[in-house]
Amino acid sequence: MVDLTINAAGCSPASVTLTPNREPALTVRNAAPEAMVVSVPTMDRWIELEAGATGVFELPRYIMGTFDLFCLSTADHRALGGDNPFLCVLEPAELAPVARSAGILVIEPHERIREVLEQNR
Repeated sequence: MVDLTINAAGCSPASVTLTPNREPALTVRNAAPEAMVVSVPTMDRWIELEAGATGVFELPRYIMGTFDLFCLSTADHRALGGDNPFLCVLEPAELAPVARSAGILVIEPHERIREVLEQNR
């Protein structure tokens, strides 16, 4: 099952919700004719996919909330300096003008934090 598909115009659907029972990851397919990026800049995370590729966008395990989600070409992402392998240094205001689409990622409240609490007992 694919959660998000990138095409030449951006991501479809524009907004994605991860329900409490879902692991913090999105399956992303790039149907665009060029390499594309999905970025969640406030999480300092992005995934780059070659044309025709499918990948898993891993998200922080214990995070919840609503986040800006941007889809743009890899070329534009690199031109902005967003290809640092350790940290996405871009802000939503920098991505918005060049993004093919902008949307929202919602991670609903979940109980994964209990894993940490149980380990510390």
